[in-house]
Amino acid sequence: MKRNNCVNCEECGFAELCSAYLFRQKDPLFIRNLETKKKIARGEYIYRRGEKIDELYALRSGAAKVYDARGQLMGIVLPGQVMGVEELHIGYSQQDIQAATEIEVCVLRSDHFYEMSQLMPGFTDFIVRILSRSAQEKQQFISVLTKSDTLQKVQYFLQLLSRTYKEYGFEHLNLELPISKKELAQVLGISISTLSRALDSLKDQGIISVLNKKEITLMMSDKK
Repeated sequence: MKRNNCVNCEECGFAELCSAYLFRQKDPLFIRNLETKKKIARGEYIYRRGEKIDELYALRSGAAKVYDARGQLMGIVLPGQVMGVEELHIGYSQQDIQAATEIEVCVLRSDHFYEMSQLMPGFTDFIVRILSRSAQEKQQFISVLTKSDTLQKVQYFLQLLSRTYKEYGFEHLNLELPISKKELAQVLGISISTLSRALDSLKDQGIISVLNKKEITLMMSDKK
């Protein structure tokens, strides 16, 4: 999967919303609160820690990096995934999200959610499913990070990356890493040398094939 590939609207985190209120019936309230195909250059921030957040962002293409309050890289966002979910209840960002590549996002304002829930049948159910999916994705990522065995942690991360790409409609066996290996090591909480040894071990076992610094082919079936 190439990082700049764009997720199909049918696979995106906003898919149900756009299908119901943009493509099928073109609801004017929804359209007024939706901005599509917003471009953000590599290195620019989608939002910064402490900023007021009243929007949800669906990543259409590229990849984004998530940093905590200490500037520690703590996660990545892939095409189709939704950002801003955790900020809905507090109204401001507790993290920095930066474009790792040139990206495109679709933006849905959240300050009119109540009005939309009253006027647009099914809107609340769609939002609940977006929140639930985001929470599930975060929990799956946390379960990878909590693995004590380094080799298992790296393998499970690659499998999770593959499952995520597959879920959003992308090639899922020939992977292009969305960030550098140095950054990946930081996300996983290990050193770059430890990551390299783990990848070499997985390669020796026939579990992966390393094509170059960014591209990895999974040779094993997906196991959670």
